[in-house]
Amino acid sequence: MLKPVKMGIIANRSAVESYHQGYRSLNIVLSTLEHSLEYMDPKHLIQNTIKIRGSALEVRSSLQPLALRLNLRSFDSIYLVGAGKATSKMAEALSKILGRRLSGGAINVPYMSNSHINKVHVTEAGHPVPNESGVNGTKIIINILRKTKNSDLVFVLISGGASALMPLPAEGVKLSDKQKITNDLLSSGASINEINIVRKHISKVKGGQLVKLINKGCTVISLILSDVIGDDMETIASGPTVPDRSTFKEAASVLKKYGLWTNKHENRSAINLISNGLRGLIKDTPKASDPIFDRVHNILIGNNTLLCKKATQYLNSRGLEAIYLGSSFDGQAKKFGLLLARLANQINRSPKPSAFILGGETTVKLNKRRKNGLGGRNQEAILVAALKSNFHRKDDITILCMGTDGIDGNSKAAGAFITPTTVSQVKQNETEIKKYLYDHDSYNALRKVCSSIITGRTGTNLNDISIVCSVS
Repeated sequence: MLKPVKMGIIANRSAVESYHQGYRSLNIVLSTLEHSLEYMDPKHLIQNTIKIRGSALEVRSSLQPLALRLNLRSFDSIYLVGAGKATSKMAEALSKILGRRLSGGAINVPYMSNSHINKVHVTEAGHPVPNESGVNGTKIIINILRKTKNSDLVFVLISGGASALMPLPAEGVKLSDKQKITNDLLSSGASINEINIVRKHISKVKGGQLVKLINKGCTVISLILSDVIGDDMETIASGPTVPDRSTFKEAASVLKKYGLWTNKHENRSAINLISNGLRGLIKDTPKASDPIFDRVHNILIGNNTLLCKKATQYLNSRGLEAIYLGSSFDGQAKKFGLLLARLANQINRSPKPSAFILGGETTVKLNKRRKNGLGGRNQEAILVAALKSNFHRKDDITILCMGTDGIDGNSKAAGAFITPTTVSQVKQNETEIKKYLYDHDSYNALRKVCSSIITGRTGTNLNDISIVCSVS
C-alpha cells in the first residue's frame, strides 16, 4: 500500500533528474508540481475559508460568491463529519480552528492515513471499492448525526474518494453487490458521473440522503473539494449533502449501457432495488424542492482550475509563456496522449520558452478477457505521447501527467513524464512498448526508462494535471 508523504514532495525527484540530465524543462515542471500542490494543501484551503473573529464564524470561498457569517453563540454543539482522500487534512485544520467549541465528530479516510484528531473518530476504509470498514465508519457518522438538535451546527467535509469511503448500501442491497458493480463500472471505462448515478441509487447516504439523517432545524455547512470535471456538486463524492437530479431510470440506463443490467447472482439485489425504483415502489433521491436542504450550505473550496491556475502563475514567474487550456479534458487516456504529443510537437517550434497546462481526468478501458498489467490513465497517456512525439535529444522539452492524489491506477506511481531521453529509448524498443500498452502495463514500461513520478499519497484529490513545457 502507498504510504502517506509530506505534501508536494516528489520522492524520486533526485533519481529522475539524474537519469534525465541536462533538461531544464524537467526541473521546471517538477518544481511547478510541488509548488502548486503545496499551495492547494487541504489544510491551507480550510484555513483560508474558515475564520473565527470573537464569536463570529466567517465562511468565504474564492470559488463562490457565497459568504456566510454566523454567531457561534447561537449553537449548543458543533459536530464534524466527512469522508474522502483529503478529508483527514481538512478535519485536522478545522478541528484546530474550532478548538474547544468542537463537540465531536467522525470521518472516513483511506487506509494508511494515520490521522489522530482530537474529539474526531477516524475510520480507515477501502478505496476505490467500498468495504465493511467503510460501512462501519459510516454508521458511526450516522450515530453522530442522529443526535443533532435544532440548535446545533454540523460541518460536513467532502473530498474525492468519499463515494467509496462512505458506503452504506440501501435496504436489501448487499455490500458484495455494490463492490461488484463498482469494480465492473471502473473497468468498463464509465465516467465518474455515470458511476456515481448508480452509486446514489443503491445507497442510504448518497444523492443528498445524508441530510435526511440530520435534524431538520440543524445548520449544515458542507465544505467540498472537487475531483470532478465541471465541479458538479451532485457528482462530487456522489453528493451526500446536495439535491440530486438523477433518477432510477438513469441508473438503469448506465448499467444497460455497460452490459451490467443482468440478474446475475452477484449483483441481483442492486438490480432488484433499481427495478423497484423504476416501478415507483421506492422513493427517488431528494430533489432541490425538498425542505431538508433549507439550512444546508454547500461550499466549494478547491478544484482543479485553482490548481492549474496556480501552476500557470508559477510557470510565468519562471519566465515562460504559460497557457492554461482548461480543466475539462476527459475521454480515453490514449486519445489524450495523442493530444499531448501534438501540443509538444507544436510548442517545440516556439521561439521562446513556453508551456501548456491542462486539467481533467481521463479513463482507461481495461481488457476483460486477459490479464492487465500495472499502471493508470496518466501513465498510459504518457506512453502514447512518447510513441507519437517528434523531438530530438537536443530539444529541451518535457511532457508530464499526474494524479494529484498520488495514485495512478493500480500502480505505486502518481503519474509519469517524458523527455527526449524517454522518447529516444521508447522508439528504439517500439514493438515491445506497444505490447506494454496493449497489456495496460504502462507502469513497468515507464519504470524501465526512469520516467515515473512517485509521491505516495498526497492527502488531496483534485483530478489530474498535465504540463507540456519547452525551454529549447
